[in-house]
Amino acid sequence: MDFKFQQTIASRQATSEKESSAVSMPYLPDDLLLNCLARISRLYYPTLSLVSKRFCSLLASTELYETRRLLGSTESCPYFCIKSPGISKPHWFTLSRVPTRIPNPNSRWFTSCFGPCKSRTTRNLMVSVPSHSFSYPSRWTFTTIGFNIYMIGGYINREPSSRVFVMDCRSHTWHEAPSMRVPRYRPLVSAVDGKIYVVEGCDCDPSDFMEFFDPQTQMWEHVPSPGAEIRGAYMVSSFAKEGNLYLAGEKSVIYKPKEQKWVVVKQGRHFGATSDSSCDIDNVEYCYTDGSGSGSSRRLEWYCRKRSSWIALKDLGQLPKLPKGNDCVRLETYGKNIAVFWEENVRAGCTKKKKIWCAEIAIERPNKEEVCGKVEWCDVVLTVPKSCSFEQFIVATV
Repeated sequence: MDFKFQQTIASRQATSEKESSAVSMPYLPDDLLLNCLARISRLYYPTLSLVSKRFCSLLASTELYETRRLLGSTESCPYFCIKSPGISKPHWFTLSRVPTRIPNPNSRWFTSCFGPCKSRTTRNLMVSVPSHSFSYPSRWTFTTIGFNIYMIGGYINREPSSRVFVMDCRSHTWHEAPSMRVPRYRPLVSAVDGKIYVVEGCDCDPSDFMEFFDPQTQMWEHVPSPGAEIRGAYMVSSFAKEGNLYLAGEKSVIYKPKEQKWVVVKQGRHFGATSDSSCDIDNVEYCYTDGSGSGSSRRLEWYCRKRSSWIALKDLGQLPKLPKGNDCVRLETYGKNIAVFWEENVRAGCTKKKKIWCAEIAIERPNKEEVCGKVEWCDVVLTVPKSCSFEQFIVATV
């Protein structure tokens, strides 16, 4: 009996020593853990932040994103905001990838979350991110530079606003940037070579037509511009391309910041895709058309400069039928791919809902005269009440 008792005591002591050793085992150093996390797609971060408080803290740190930059691990991340009736502040969301387990009950490893479009299994979801406490203007305009989303202009209490708000997409925190020199009702905004150019779309004094913001100096500066006889009485769109600013309206002009030079575009020249249902990748324009008035079907197209015509993207059979109306489908440059966003109104019992779809399409070019698209994934990323209105879809690099 005494021998068995001694064995029991010895066994318990050994177990206690092992547990003590396990408890006292040091954590991985932060530098090593940051290096590991920086190599993981940011789309998994919302899920990884649930692992522990330490993970949550590291994933929100600026050190992690500096490590990502040094490793060349930065990537494009979609954001959008919607507004609910009677609520002045919009809700902001970003894309999160939900892991799925390997079909092995004993395995704890995760598989890839890219699923075929036909399965319609929602594993790519939009998750909420914080909004700020400032009073939101209406009809604001957005642009991105790196990991920052800038919300510019609009109007507050029916008066044009000069205020500028910034969301840091690394920590999802907001702050207010220096205001514009001139209040603007709904400015046209584009980012060129790390600077933000703001153009007044309506008729205005030439001295107020354009200004730019330098995030490095945190200063707004005036841009000398030609009179209305050259640039026209109004502008309807602007976009950046090859380091230049393209402006289209009554007349079309190009501003070259490096040369501080204005160039008048000849009438009839193709000026590129400039609507929300268009984007540019590697100097090739892509757009969505619903075929209205042309007899063609709803499709994504690319512009062939050699033929001076729009041609349909091939191999998109997995993509669901897109809604009618060019303003119902939005395209954004998503790294070297295209992010396509659209809404679908559905009824769930007696309740009307709005499903928000998102698809990622990879671009493949077998030759100079043919462009094919490959659907990487396609999911319903969010379901909201039908009364909610979409405000903005934008892609930041973090």
